[in-house]
Amino acid sequence: MGRENKRAWENGVIGGSKLSGFINTVLGTISESEVKACLCHEHICCFSEYLLKMAGKEYLDKEKLASKSVAELKRLKDAYGMNLFIDCTPVNIGRNIDLLKKISKESSVHIVCSTGFYYTDEPVLYNMSEETLAEYIVCDAEKNNAGIIKAAVENETISSFNEKLLKATALAHQKLGLPVVLHTNANNKNGLTAVEILLRNGVRPECITVGHLSDTEDIDYITKFAKLGCYIGLDRLYNNTNEDYINKKFGVILTLCDFGYKDKIILSHDELFFNGFEANPQIKSNTRFDYAFKYILPRLEKEIADEIIRKNPIRMLKCQEG
Repeated sequence: MGRENKRAWENGVIGGSKLSGFINTVLGTISESEVKACLCHEHICCFSEYLLKMAGKEYLDKEKLASKSVAELKRLKDAYGMNLFIDCTPVNIGRNIDLLKKISKESSVHIVCSTGFYYTDEPVLYNMSEETLAEYIVCDAEKNNAGIIKAAVENETISSFNEKLLKATALAHQKLGLPVVLHTNANNKNGLTAVEILLRNGVRPECITVGHLSDTEDIDYITKFAKLGCYIGLDRLYNNTNEDYINKKFGVILTLCDFGYKDKIILSHDELFFNGFEANPQIKSNTRFDYAFKYILPRLEKEIADEIIRKNPIRMLKCQEG
């Protein structure tokens, strides 16, 4: 860590998000008044051996990926006013800042990038202390003007390594002032333990978005996070046009609104721009960046839809209560 960054770390002053009324993006800060609609949990690209195996070498073609991404973001902006896109890819699964900058510039869509680490056991990270990991997050966030810290848990039992990453995330959050977006597994309900760790280590609940809660219709489980003050990530909507599926997802939103939590709902898809999957019907059918705009938001009252797709993302990025 450089001398200036070390002083900033010690004084707790790193983090552009502490500027009132502004949002960090890969091309610089923007005024929150510029936001018309936001997709809060998506991915331009991720890297994994599994995806590479399925798609082949074409998956690594960044020029093709950029062209495809620019075209789709332009379409979403023109059709739905979507001009803020939060890329939730952390540093250790393929985040590409130069690619995000190129796509943002050519599409005229603001892109927020993530810092932080995914839950996978990375040998290079395994022996680092919480403080060293936190320092890395802070320096990375400042260098790339990150707007969120990504953290993740997947298994029902959170490993000591994952707990260390969560504690490092909390420590970095205290210096950066950035919100934490948390990948969780709604099926094994591990989000409760992960949030408890973050809260115990100094992260305020309004600075936490609990991701992938759309994978369940268990309202009792979902509302536990809302009662704490966390944001509710209904951020994994699939391209399923079956009326029963749509009604289930819509019903969760209506119930949360009836309970007084409309200011806590985050709506998105957890979608990924793919190369090399065009011939795979299963993957192709899951392309769904406009699903919320087509099947969910039109069913809501205009005021509530605006709250969910514009106001809540701004509050989430600013760590503000509803």
